[in-house]
Amino acid sequence: MGKYHNDQPIQGGPNDPDLLNRLDFANQLANVLLLNHDDDCLTVSLEGEWGYGKTSVINLVKGALNEKESVPIIIEYNPWLAGKPESLIQDFLLQFSSQLNIQDNSDAALKAAKELIAYSSLFSVAKLVPGAEPWASIVEKVFSGVGNSTKKIAELKKLDLLGKKKKVVSAIDKIKTPIIVVIDDIDRLTPSETFQVLRLVKAVADFSGTSFLLAFDSKYLISVLDKNDIVNASEYINKVIQLRVPLPVISERGMNELANVELENLSDRNLTDRFESDQERLSWIYYNYFKHLIKNPRELKRSFNHLRFVLEQVEGQVCFSDLFSLSIIATKANSVYEHIKNSPEAYIGKRLSNDGLMMDKPEKVVESFKDERDSLLKVFSEGDRKLLEGLLGDTFPLLDSGGYSQYGVSHTDSAGRVSAPQRLHVAFHYKTPIGYLSDQEILDFISGEINRADFLEKVSTEDAEDRFLEMMTNYARECGDNSSDILASIYDAFLNSDKLISSLESNYGFMSKDLYRQMNWLTNKVISESGNKYTLIKYLVDREKSAPIAADVLYKIRVQVHGKNHDEEWITEQQLEELEGDYQEMAMKALTNMAFINNHLESHIFYELKRSSKVKTSVFISEILSNDNGAIRVAEIIGNSGCDSTNGPYVQINEKSFRDVIDFEALRDQVKEVDIENQPIHIQATLKSILDGKKYYLRDGELGELW
Repeated sequence: MGKYHNDQPIQGGPNDPDLLNRLDFANQLANVLLLNHDDDCLTVSLEGEWGYGKTSVINLVKGALNEKESVPIIIEYNPWLAGKPESLIQDFLLQFSSQLNIQDNSDAALKAAKELIAYSSLFSVAKLVPGAEPWASIVEKVFSGVGNSTKKIAELKKLDLLGKKKKVVSAIDKIKTPIIVVIDDIDRLTPSETFQVLRLVKAVADFSGTSFLLAFDSKYLISVLDKNDIVNASEYINKVIQLRVPLPVISERGMNELANVELENLSDRNLTDRFESDQERLSWIYYNYFKHLIKNPRELKRSFNHLRFVLEQVEGQVCFSDLFSLSIIATKANSVYEHIKNSPEAYIGKRLSNDGLMMDKPEKVVESFKDERDSLLKVFSEGDRKLLEGLLGDTFPLLDSGGYSQYGVSHTDSAGRVSAPQRLHVAFHYKTPIGYLSDQEILDFISGEINRADFLEKVSTEDAEDRFLEMMTNYARECGDNSSDILASIYDAFLNSDKLISSLESNYGFMSKDLYRQMNWLTNKVISESGNKYTLIKYLVDREKSAPIAADVLYKIRVQVHGKNHDEEWITEQQLEELEGDYQEMAMKALTNMAFINNHLESHIFYELKRSSKVKTSVFISEILSNDNGAIRVAEIIGNSGCDSTNGPYVQINEKSFRDVIDFEALRDQVKEVDIENQPIHIQATLKSILDGKKYYLRDGELGELW
């Protein structure tokens, strides 16, 4: 990562170059400032808004002056170091004398420094009178401090104001070297201090052979003069300053070059290659918003400082273009940024906390905060307000104020967008919260860089199964040749877990999100992204530990092969027939070993066995019924017909559907011999359905309504 900016100006030269093409301008300004030692004092202003690079240009001017054949004495005065406004003039003269002697240790410079010190002592008695020149302030101080007119005259003679100034002028003239005084950051001073700087330049230090370069924001300076009761402030400035020079306009190309340098310094890696359409979005955000909202080098540096800080902690967990957007907002509209952080529901319709249940639809929640958002934006100019509204709309689509539809994505979370709660949480907390997992962890799991079994144990401990499977689905394409091993590790960790059993038992309807359903979604996505689908599917079909998943995969393939849209087929009809033969042997083995009896998944295996071969299924069930408690075992196998939103999983045994694989008369006869009331609830429900064909819920055995 690159270094942070502390608002330092450029110095010029090969290690800190001028990227805004202002060197020629600085050279010309240096020529203007370089007087002959006996020329009248000249005051030049360098004017520009805060952040536009006045100090950087001053450094370029100083560099140009130091390259001159006759190098001038450059004295820099920092009014920030003055203790109080009333001592500012004296402080200036003392700094002047000190730097003069340091830069030129000749006898002439030493003499001038001494005269400056003597001159500065006059101002120790002054209590500056607002609106009056320093001379008048000193006279006012003397007249108020002595009693009779004789004493007044004596005191004024002691001051000998003009006499002491003439000695300074004479001493400076003997140096025979032009002097350039640079006073920067005037517009960072208080109104009183700013006014005193202008007064000292006009009446105190107008020495021959000396030029002044004053840097300030003219708008601020005019407001300062207004506060000091100066009528016609612009004309007053013109009396003090003989040449007013505005900073060169920063070209679009110049700002682009600055931004490109900053982007290159952020990271050695490609920051936009992880998430969908991230590079396209970055270009869109840059050209439509950044270029128009970030208007000067200072704002640009602040924006990249913020971006760099966040990126160092969450790189790869949130799409770079959205981090870029948030940094623009933080720089240009910090109140809006804080509002997003403190009230995320106003932008995504959801809270980030675990207790963040919002009863209304996200769109309605977002709409309810419109007045709050508008009040934060109304302080900006119409142009900036529209730009910020557009940027917010492109970052948070529910605001419906952006225009980024041409680079839309299929799923905000998979694209790393902060409109997904998990991603926004990471962007503002600078870390991946427990239960969310990071994208890098998922990629390490896929590549095998970490122990998969240990990682899945951690996922389970942190109750992060939902998020893990969701993110794995996002990254299914990355599985590649590792797909078989990856899926097997997931099945082994979760298929027989207590959480999966609990989720199936509490499952309300097909819209619910249980672990098994998510594993099915992941499996389908991995297969669809695989370059060798048949080999992967055969691996699942041959693996007893994956039997329920294999059953659901075969069902999906059968729909593909025998459906109308053959473009979606994973394998051919002939390959399906081959796989069905393998599945039948594996399925009967899994049911015989009762590998999935505890997790309510045997029905998945059975129904696919029934669809693939009624003959083998019939023989298999007959063998089971011939054993002791055969009816109970059949009930365990077939007893899950589906689930609904009323009361979850249910059973409904339709004799017509089972007649070709089960001898129903024999089955019913055995069921009648069973003490039903002493069986587990879900077995009771299945046995009752076998007898009467009605629908019963497995969780409580209650009779369900037929649809």
